[in-house]
Amino acid sequence: MKRVMIFDLHGVIVYTAFYHFKAWQYLAKQIDIDFDVTFNETLKGISRIESLEKILLYGNKADVFSVAEKMR
Repeated sequence: MKRVMIFDLHGVIVYTAFYHFKAWQYLAKQIDIDFDVTFNETLKGISRIESLEKILLYGNKADVFSVAEKMR
């Protein structure tokens, strides 16, 4: 019999939300989109691609990048 244990470190040993915010903020600044912690709260609990789409929409750049560019 195989035994498996799944352990989620987020919020237990390491709180990573701040680092996710800083990474998204850095990426957004590269394309002239600035957002704050308040907007970042809307990104919690959704996928990376959904987060990117929300950031682009927030910065009025939703139609600037191709699907391939977004995936990259």
